[in-house]
Amino acid sequence: MNPLPLMSVMRGLAFALAATAVPAIAYAADYPIRHVVVIMQENRSFDQYFGTFPGADGIPANTCVPFDPNSLRPRIDCIKPFHDPHDVNAGGPHKAPNAQFDLDDGISSDRMDGFVYEQAHGKTCADAQEGCPAFRDAVVRHDTVGYHTEEEIPNYWAYARHFVLQDRLFEGVRSWSWPSHLDLTSEWVASCSNASKASSCVSTLSPENPGRTLTLPWVNLFQLLDTRGVSWKYYLGDGMEPDCEDGEMSCDPQVQTHGVPSIWNPPPYFAWVKAKGPKYLAEHNPKVERFLADVKNGTLPRVSWIVPADTYSEHPAAGVTRGMEYVTSMVNAVMQSPYWKDTAIFIAWDDWGGFYDHVVPPNVDGNNTQQPIQGYGLRVPGILISAYAKAGTIDHHLLSFDAYATFIEDLFLDGARLNPVALGNPDHRPDIRDALTQVRFPNGTTEPIGRLMDEFDFKQKPLPPLVLSTHIPTGITIDCSPDKRQHCTQPTVTISWSPVTDAEVRGPFTYHIQRDGTDLPQCVGTAPQCTDQPGSGAHLYRAYSVDQYGVSSPLSAAAEADEP
Repeated sequence: MNPLPLMSVMRGLAFALAATAVPAIAYAADYPIRHVVVIMQENRSFDQYFGTFPGADGIPANTCVPFDPNSLRPRIDCIKPFHDPHDVNAGGPHKAPNAQFDLDDGISSDRMDGFVYEQAHGKTCADAQEGCPAFRDAVVRHDTVGYHTEEEIPNYWAYARHFVLQDRLFEGVRSWSWPSHLDLTSEWVASCSNASKASSCVSTLSPENPGRTLTLPWVNLFQLLDTRGVSWKYYLGDGMEPDCEDGEMSCDPQVQTHGVPSIWNPPPYFAWVKAKGPKYLAEHNPKVERFLADVKNGTLPRVSWIVPADTYSEHPAAGVTRGMEYVTSMVNAVMQSPYWKDTAIFIAWDDWGGFYDHVVPPNVDGNNTQQPIQGYGLRVPGILISAYAKAGTIDHHLLSFDAYATFIEDLFLDGARLNPVALGNPDHRPDIRDALTQVRFPNGTTEPIGRLMDEFDFKQKPLPPLVLSTHIPTGITIDCSPDKRQHCTQPTVTISWSPVTDAEVRGPFTYHIQRDGTDLPQCVGTAPQCTDQPGSGAHLYRAYSVDQYGVSSPLSAAAEADEP
């Protein structure tokens, strides 16, 4: 998928939203929030994105992750977390067994020490895959324990500073993206012996490969919202799937399309949605560009889930800059519309992706399987953006993805929970996740579950919008060797990036490249490519743009060239 058309649509529509009228809607609760938007990105741990954020529960001093947890010298044969400026990173395999190994089983032991070993034994990517050379270099660097700072993800850090950062948000299940998205939309992951009977389903962290014909008979949030007359849409990015269908680090990409069931698109799998027919599905499961059109036209549903295609997902080997700009475009669209004062936007990442995190997750819901703990999964970044957010707050309360459902239910459903019995379709889920109030850790301690509602101050004067740049050049790459890896075999380095200027954003923009923090005069211009002869050593290249008014974008994350 060419990433430019979608990004151009987002940029172009965002500029045209300020005058849009939003129709009045009936609303019963005593809160000013009328719309909830959940933007779900891919495969980052909290420590990888916010491990050095001031005041957050970040990477402890003297951390060193062993190459092999079974080493006789784990404090010597280890690698310390390091600042990783690169646009393309590599985590590790991230299915349920990998999660258990990362945690050192997470049941009787919780040393959080398996990350480097798992990455070293995971699959690398196929040469034809976008970003593969940089991805392989990232594996060699042990990027699983690398972390980003404000330098690489300035917009995410700006949101965290101005609104609410959640530093104890856990994936709902201890597994990869397919189970995570099932949990996000139904609070359960199961395998069923009879596709027409929810009573035949049992909990699992390794559900069958969904293919295209699977039917999921248990109750889900779409059904609960429908029965209460609450509008919803699950917006999907058309393109390639962000993750692998075996939970590995990389694989041959598979196509995903709105309205067609796939591992990031669970709505078409549920029997409730299937029974409603193709017209219903088309309305509730549109492509992601429809979100911006709905914001512009004043037709945003009460509840929105937004899931990307591979290019914008931040899933390795996708770059962090492009994903951040994609998210920023959607947030800007809401902020530049009348929806700003009545919308809560939640940003999260669907699983840890093999990246290191030091916080032990609690144990919730057991299974009779080799991976006996259903949840929670590892800690991931979480951000709340709202005019009523408690500005500049870090929420240290324990949360999981189930908290989104609880928040939506408290807002729109008078506190009703996703109860299979109440919905007339009993199943064997071990509990009603959105009703849980306490969890237990492997060491036996317990902790109450937090409430997203506590991250708001509905009495405060609404916060102003924080419209951020979407003009950072994305997709920066280097070419100095036949296989386009960072290890150079020739003195000339070619630096390339995706242009900012397009049909929707005419500019003009001038591009600048920095090598090791210094601007390169020969790279100033309108072309998205330039060459350099940096001399021996390791060199980091970053890009930024300057618009017609002289306003500079932040710097992109980096690409590296190593000259002998």
